[in-house]
Amino acid sequence: MKTSIVSDSSIEKGAALDRVLATQIPPEWEKFVKSILVISTVLLILAAGWMGVLQRLFRIIPDASLGNLWIWTLAVYELIHYAALIWRIWLWSGYRPMATVEESKLPMVTVVIPAYNEGSLVQDSIRSVTHSHYPPERLQVIVVDDGSTDDTWEHIQNAASKAPIPVKIIRQPRNMGKRHALFAGFQQASGDLWVTVDSDSILHPDALRNGVSPLLRDQRIGLVAGCVKVLNRNDSLITRFLKVQFVLSFTFSRAYQSQIRGLLTTPGALSIYRASAVKPVLEKWLHQTFLGVPCLTGEDRSMTNLITAQGFHSFFQSNAVVWAQMPSRYMGMAKMYLRWARSNIRETVILISFLFTPFRKDYVWGFRINSVLITTTLIVPYFLIFNSYYLLFTSPSWLFKHAVIVAVFSIPMAAIYYRSERDSDFAWVIAYEFFWVLACQWIMPYAFLTCRQQGAWITRESREKISFREQTLQPPLVSDFQRLASCSEWSWGTAEDLRKDKFGLDDCSFPLNAGGIYLFHPDGCRLKRRPEKDGGAEKSAFDIEWFAR
Repeated sequence: MKTSIVSDSSIEKGAALDRVLATQIPPEWEKFVKSILVISTVLLILAAGWMGVLQRLFRIIPDASLGNLWIWTLAVYELIHYAALIWRIWLWSGYRPMATVEESKLPMVTVVIPAYNEGSLVQDSIRSVTHSHYPPERLQVIVVDDGSTDDTWEHIQNAASKAPIPVKIIRQPRNMGKRHALFAGFQQASGDLWVTVDSDSILHPDALRNGVSPLLRDQRIGLVAGCVKVLNRNDSLITRFLKVQFVLSFTFSRAYQSQIRGLLTTPGALSIYRASAVKPVLEKWLHQTFLGVPCLTGEDRSMTNLITAQGFHSFFQSNAVVWAQMPSRYMGMAKMYLRWARSNIRETVILISFLFTPFRKDYVWGFRINSVLITTTLIVPYFLIFNSYYLLFTSPSWLFKHAVIVAVFSIPMAAIYYRSERDSDFAWVIAYEFFWVLACQWIMPYAFLTCRQQGAWITRESREKISFREQTLQPPLVSDFQRLASCSEWSWGTAEDLRKDKFGLDDCSFPLNAGGIYLFHPDGCRLKRRPEKDGGAEKSAFDIEWFAR
């Protein structure tokens, strides 16, 4: 469920930020649940120590040969990564956001907001940008509707008409994917810095001026990541898990990565790019392919790689805050994680391809070491997990030992969370670690097996099959229409041809533009009869993607 947060009146009264922050307040019942989580974890570890499980689990010479292999591999892997964790904590402890530059030095900035089937939430996103504490004469806002099939375009028009500054709105002729929507906006951009903001995200009023400051203070920096927080934290258990996961991902991971000037990705919810760093790679980014397939997702990670490969540094600005709407159900979260995993695999391969070349002169080895360590987390843990499942089937007592391992390994991350946020949600970190082991560890192996699969907006509703009666059709690109019309397997006809049953369609009662020319495939790729039972009578619905006026 998408919750509207910002309204015109609330912004004028300065209450928009308060309303966003109010969504972050946990309900009273959480205190009891969190207490149970913490107490249970402590008791589990104490019981393991009293029973000698910890000593047997981590002793030098285990019993079974397979257990021996598992323990030694785990021990070596964890030893390396715990040493790396200490290094990262040391880096993180020294992180500070760069000071905000004075207003007179703020440059011309272009903000691009791509949207697809976002509904009313896109208005909140647009308002948060247009009401930012940024000089209006130096702020260009472009909103691109990527062929939405709902009322998103109407919401964009409404927000643009009420904005205190001009807002350029673009409507893609059809759904082409987020990368193409961003490209359409970049083509109209006139700013020295380009900012991307997701259509389900709401900016802090100071996010823009804070976010551009690192690019002005250090000319070596080519891109900046904002700090993404979960907007709908209280929607479900899933959003609570995502909240703590995002805190660790940004205020810890990206903070320590900033100390080596090497972020692996800047988020789509808020990324700030130096325009001069983007322009040379824009066409390559738009037409990227992997294993022979066009890349439709992971556009933020791809852009990060392309700019980093030019020798630019990257930085995380923790006070450039943006709140983003997150999936509140498991399947939505799994789809999001799967999309990230696939693009992570692809872009890690690309990163490794230039990582050990002289792509830049400073902050090199820290970035290289960290990147290699992160790459191992894509592979090694899943071999350990497979071995662990084998042990669960062959030794029932291993279930208790496995729970102890998860509990022990969750403590450092919970401590890091608490050190960063100083709130009781650290308990959700412990619960999330168990949840991930039980419900999410399949995602990365499955992503490896399906890494060629793509989805333009995978967390949005699929448009592969949408009833003609349920969508507002838009004209295709002229070149697309002419190209398809020249193919022998494609047919074209007017609305009158359809009504006369020229193509064997027995029901054409749906509305058609009398002056339209329609393009479709006889097998139904573009116009398809789909029988539906309704009160015993059979009627037809049609799936159609393109039409031209």
